[in-house]
Amino acid sequence: MIRHVVGIAWHLGGMFVLPFLLGFVAALFLEVSQIGETLPMLLGISFIFIFPAFVAQLLGLILKVRREFRLLREKGRFNLESALASVHRQSRIVTPRGWAILMTGLWFVVCALGLKWADLSIVGVMCLVLFYSVVGATSLVSTFLAGSFESGLRRRGTIDRQMVPAVVLAGEPAEERFIFRRIPVPPGFFLLVEDVLPERLQTQSRYAVGAGARKQELIVAGRLRATPRGLYRLGPAEVYYQDMLGMTRVALASVATCELKVLPRFRHLEIIEPPRSRLSTPDVLTRPHRFPTEDYFRFREYSHGDDTRRISWKLSMKAGKLQVRQPETKEISTRTVLLCLDAYLGRATVGDAAVGIEEVLDRLVETWISLAKELLDRGDKVSLVAVTRQPDGSLGVEQVAAVKGGHTRWQDMGARAVWQSQWEITGLLEAAGDTSHGVVVSSRFHAPPPDGFSGQSLAWVWLPPEQALGKKDPTLVETLAGSGATALTWLFRQPFMAGADENAFFAQFRVYTYHSGRLAARARLRALAAREGGRTLAALVARGDTVYRLEPGVSSHRLVGVVAGAAGGKAA
Repeated sequence: MIRHVVGIAWHLGGMFVLPFLLGFVAALFLEVSQIGETLPMLLGISFIFIFPAFVAQLLGLILKVRREFRLLREKGRFNLESALASVHRQSRIVTPRGWAILMTGLWFVVCALGLKWADLSIVGVMCLVLFYSVVGATSLVSTFLAGSFESGLRRRGTIDRQMVPAVVLAGEPAEERFIFRRIPVPPGFFLLVEDVLPERLQTQSRYAVGAGARKQELIVAGRLRATPRGLYRLGPAEVYYQDMLGMTRVALASVATCELKVLPRFRHLEIIEPPRSRLSTPDVLTRPHRFPTEDYFRFREYSHGDDTRRISWKLSMKAGKLQVRQPETKEISTRTVLLCLDAYLGRATVGDAAVGIEEVLDRLVETWISLAKELLDRGDKVSLVAVTRQPDGSLGVEQVAAVKGGHTRWQDMGARAVWQSQWEITGLLEAAGDTSHGVVVSSRFHAPPPDGFSGQSLAWVWLPPEQALGKKDPTLVETLAGSGATALTWLFRQPFMAGADENAFFAQFRVYTYHSGRLAARARLRALAAREGGRTLAALVARGDTVYRLEPGVSSHRLVGVVAGAAGGKAA
């Protein structure tokens, strides 16, 4: 609240009083007797340019704030803090470039007084005249056109936003489009549309249109730089009027929303069996071998009472012990499998420490749906369960039966899967019956709960969190420069086009602090993964369940067996 009060005082009175205050301070320390005779004329010129700009801004602020207060009362959100925030937002019309011009003009005036350089004072006065003239014109435009802009949107004008296509596979191109129809744009101004897109899209949404949007339909478009898996709700976008010099900007409305859904891809899975065990029933992920007899086989050591006709003499000679073939019916029988996506994060990793962890979930989701397809092709009855984002924005446990031809529904569920800290894996496994087999795809940063599983068997597909975070993060300089190759030249070039506001010192300082904090959070997450990864694997092995290690690749993933189940029937 204090920030809003200080901002209102500065934008309403500070920038208009600043020239007189600075002149008074300069008169105390500098010799200004030679310009004393021109003081009445200077005050007259000041009132001609500064006072009208102040009145125009005050009048426009009153009219705009009254409309916004009425809307806040209708929505039941009107209070002191929201009122101050509204006044602060509507009074903040000067851009960083405008402040630079104002400070430059004031600095030239002070230097002219100190150096007694009349020509320099002309430059300073011209900067001040330009600044206050533009501020006054922008205030008048915002006073009379902001209301007409809103009423025009309600009557005939529209600003539509689309993603083309709205549903894509991960990595496929997608384009964002804004469609303007009959939008009033006054002469000398641009209509700006800006929106902060999710960081994973690696794209900045920023478009400008001129007076052509008033009479015809205009379409502006930009391609997204990245399309990783996920559900993205974009908008509403902020709409502004900005003068051609870029000194002032007037907020108009927040409009134009759309959604982009990026579906995960299916990956080929190479399943390497775990070490042999004495269990008569293999784990649910083990792929049976095809021999020349066109039957499915597994082998185990001969036990008293086994059918001697199933003894494999060739394998027995190699092993040094009698080996018998397993009955084929046990290998090809239909099983009920509950396939769980474990996206649970403990409180230690929730928040800013989990920066960039979405790439880990991408690999887990790809493995999750690819396992469903693999098991379904074998003839198993598969159900998928995960915590997903619901249409109303809340989180909930969602379960869907996998059927052939319904893979798009799995992908849709995978696109809405998120990291969460509400449901542990035991809550997801409750959906399994006594006759079901459970498979959990996970990349946990801590050991699972010790509770047992009520089904027939439980297998873990575990992605080591330290490996899941990928290669070493770039340094701060490499991040700011874009790559290691351009890091040496970063200090000697501008990151944006010449004249862009993003090249300013304060804008670059915000970028610096943002990336610095992000890399620090990533370092904390890597330290946690390195510390807890080995403990988590040991805890999974100690449970007596089958454990596979996931080794992600570019086009395919490998499941490498770590340990087979140590107990038959239900897992401990």
